[in-house]
Amino acid sequence: MTLSDAILIVLLADRIHGTDAAIRSAATRCAKQLPRSQRDMLFKIGNSAAPRELVGHLCQFLPD
Repeated sequence: MTLSDAILIVLLADRIHGTDAAIRSAATRCAKQLPRSQRDMLFKIGNSAAPRELVGHLCQFLPD
């Protein structure tokens, strides 16, 4: 799994389920499958009090 794949999964969890719990769960599951050097962002989303806001912020800065 690549970092792009993991971000896509988290974005889809937000879009499909729309709950903080679903986003946290997807982020932590994906983070465990990434190399340690790429886990930081997903663990921040998974441990956040408001993961939907972080995902929204992340969407704004995705390259086209």
